Amino acid sequence: MTDISRKFLAVSDETEECLKALVFAAMRAKAVSAGLVILRCAENPGLGGWIGLDKDISQDAMDSARLKATRHADAVESRVGVRAELVISDDDPVDAIRKLIDRDAAIKVLILAAGAGRAPGPLVSRLAKGKRIAARPIAVTVIPGDLTDAQLDEIGGLAG
Repeated sequence: MTDISRKFLAVSDETEECLKALVFAAMRAKAVSAGLVILRCAENPGLGGWIGLDKDISQDAMDSARLKATRHADAVESRVGVRAELVISDDDPVDAIRKLIDRDAAIKVLILAAGAGRAPGPLVSRLAKGKRIAARPIAVTVIPGDLTDAQLDEIGGLAG
């Protein structure tokens, strides 16, 4: 990816609402000529002690995470016309976000999706408790998970 001075970061996961955050992040990135980073964390159960098998399971988890992130990136590009930089991590999401923000100074905004009709989710809950997500301050935008496509287009800047 080219050298971009501003990037939006969004998380790809298994929740239904994550695509709303990804699309919104792409809309905002497009509107301000910024980059988009999609982070996906591998779900690695590990067996502890079976080193050869753990390596295979870990690689399978990383491959699966890359495939799922690519599907999300393709959906976002199809809808908004922005191609994302993919980052695949084997850390838990909070640690992966922290490390990525600390490593890439161009990331200025973290976009998260709140759960629709239930608890807001672990990342949003952590921020609501006032805990810093990274060593340096960045803006955080929380997108309601129950937005319609028309509402998402309106707040993202694609409507009208």
